[in-house]
Amino acid sequence: MSGEITSKRASEVQHAQGDSDGLPGDVRPWLEGLLRPDERVEASLCADLLADGRYGERWAFLTNNRLLVVAPMDGSGPKVELDLPTAQITGCRVRDFVSSGALDVTTSERGLEAIRFTRAFRAEAATMCFALEQVARENTASNNGEAVPVRQAPPRFDNSAGRCPKCGRALPRWSETCLNCLQKGKLVVRLFSYIYPYRWLAALGLTCTLALTGLRLVPTYLTKYLIDDVIGANDLNRLFIVIVSLIAVAVGTAAIGSIRTYVMQWVGNRLMYDLRTQVFDHLQVLTLSYYNRHQTGHIMARVTSDIVRLQNFIAEGLQDIIVNVVTMVLICGLLFWLDPRLALIAMGPIPAIVIGAYWFGRRVHRVYHKIWRRMSLISAVLADTIPGIRVVKSFAQERRESRRFEARSADLFHQELRATRLSSLFFPSMGFLTSFGSMLVLGLGGYLVLTQPDGPLTLGSLVAFLGYLMQFYQPVTTLGEINHRLQHAATSAERVFEVLDATPEVPEAPGAIRLPSIKGDVEFRDVRFGYEPGRYALDGISFRVQPGEMIGLVGPSGAGKSTLVHLICRFYDVDSGQILIDGHDIRDLSLRSLREQIGVVLQEPFLFHGTITANIAYAKPNASPEEVVAAARAANAHDFIMALSDGYDTVIGERGQTLSGGERQRVSIARAILRNPRILILDEATASVDTETEVQIQRAIERLVENRTTFAIAHRLSTLRKAHRLIVLEQGKLVEIGPHDELIRSGGLYSRLCHMQSELSKIRAW
Repeated sequence: MSGEITSKRASEVQHAQGDSDGLPGDVRPWLEGLLRPDERVEASLCADLLADGRYGERWAFLTNNRLLVVAPMDGSGPKVELDLPTAQITGCRVRDFVSSGALDVTTSERGLEAIRFTRAFRAEAATMCFALEQVARENTASNNGEAVPVRQAPPRFDNSAGRCPKCGRALPRWSETCLNCLQKGKLVVRLFSYIYPYRWLAALGLTCTLALTGLRLVPTYLTKYLIDDVIGANDLNRLFIVIVSLIAVAVGTAAIGSIRTYVMQWVGNRLMYDLRTQVFDHLQVLTLSYYNRHQTGHIMARVTSDIVRLQNFIAEGLQDIIVNVVTMVLICGLLFWLDPRLALIAMGPIPAIVIGAYWFGRRVHRVYHKIWRRMSLISAVLADTIPGIRVVKSFAQERRESRRFEARSADLFHQELRATRLSSLFFPSMGFLTSFGSMLVLGLGGYLVLTQPDGPLTLGSLVAFLGYLMQFYQPVTTLGEINHRLQHAATSAERVFEVLDATPEVPEAPGAIRLPSIKGDVEFRDVRFGYEPGRYALDGISFRVQPGEMIGLVGPSGAGKSTLVHLICRFYDVDSGQILIDGHDIRDLSLRSLREQIGVVLQEPFLFHGTITANIAYAKPNASPEEVVAAARAANAHDFIMALSDGYDTVIGERGQTLSGGERQRVSIARAILRNPRILILDEATASVDTETEVQIQRAIERLVENRTTFAIAHRLSTLRKAHRLIVLEQGKLVEIGPHDELIRSGGLYSRLCHMQSELSKIRAW
């Protein structure tokens, strides 16, 4: 029942704003009978659980006057289970259970459960909750004599993730493309569009291919001429001409073949250079949410192995396809010119070969999709294990990782065996059909030559016919391989174009404002944001920070501290509300001008493989050596750098693993100092270092934060004593804001956290 309701209503139900036009046609008639003359529907929710927990359809309607909850229709009409005037609503929340949820509404006198639903309808329930909370705010403001807040449009959660927008089928777990709606022909045509800038070279390669194909047909015809007109006539002069002609054809074939190979390889390599660069450039503009949804190994497979397959197809496979098709057309004409009777017999196996090739292509394409997935899973294991090799060895899990890799490799092996079994069945079958056709031609042709010596079919013609027939059947038998190459290329093109077609979830507005320099005035206005539909990581956050002010972000784990600074950098866009910098909504600013003026020091600093100089100068590639050294001195990093074997030219390992945690952090701070940002974000910058190193880092941070708007996250609350104000978050809500001493006196959450840390410090000291 629930699955039926989900599939039916999820495609029909829309949130009606201002009227009921967005509701399914079978709901509007009985709803109109429930509404009063002056009522209009402002939000609606279709749920799939009844009051007793059984599956069934229930509806909640928020009108301009009341909240209605209506049970399914029966013979006596719909049953109204809740009729609550909106003037009584003081709050609303969504409660999550294991496999279901509930929408709770509160009034000044009681709290009640309005409606239940399975997790499939949670996004719709969150939108209804948003609308009810706005009603509650209006009621509170009206009762207090305050200005009624302006209503905001509810966030539109995409509840269709994992389904094709065209046909509604579930998308494969490994793809964002619907295989049922995928048009592979368009993929190949799109791939060919990348050749257009090099069309003249491609045309030269095609001309060479056609010329080469024609030259390869000449020796067989010269064989006919040799048998019928040279050997039969004992003409030595013509024999010399034939030999010279064969040598000329061989030289021409070698020369043209060399030119064609070079030209097509150049075009293929250049095309892949362009495509690889475009894919990498596009990966740079995709937002963090894309990388959260995709494993690193899957992304790497698209940029490496898939593009290599496309390169092989353009440089080699495309040539083979053109040569084989042209050869088949030319030889078919020659066969009918030599003897139409034998040509018709030779064409007999062709329908079976074409049908077999079509069957083979469909089967092998599905298999190669599975092979690609297994290969990307192997890449994912490598991407997880190699960077985390210290963790693997620390927990003695080498054998476990080896078994995991072995299992993935075995799975890939079995899928490749499936492709091998298909090939071993298809190609010998095609070979038998072509051999059978050749035997029929040889039998009938030999009979005609022996019984009709003066007939139109001569011995030379028969030999030439058989030679051309072998050349004709060769591309016909490889027709399945051609189809296989096309399918393989289409699969890889699908993976590559899937990346190129991914749209950034944080788009830059047309005509975005570029601020050459910002003051650092940051304001949050009723900001709401959630990583998942209806689950807010930040809920109704409002505050303002003056330029040069240092703000400490405090709260339990998962309170929303890191999310808040991510929104300042605009790694994600808010669901509702605004974030303003110097009075400008950050969605109106160019991403580059915004992020160029923000410096970030992370809890786990990321350093690249290379010299220390290169890592510090990453924030300012054109920085002079003097600027790099000055930044290192300001970060208290100069002394330990000079103690290294090569000083600033010391090459650190991947992710900076050859340095200690405190050393990596100070290099990261030097990088931020060199950036000279107007807004600074410190995300647990001293969380993983010893006390002595923390003192050095704190001194560096004190120099770094001067005259900059700073947001500092720290679990060690003692490190935030010098902050101008502290923002205390709990479960995504701002619960306290103010200076340290004031919050201590208030006895709230911050005071309790400080007290607990103080007690913990005493226990450690003891």
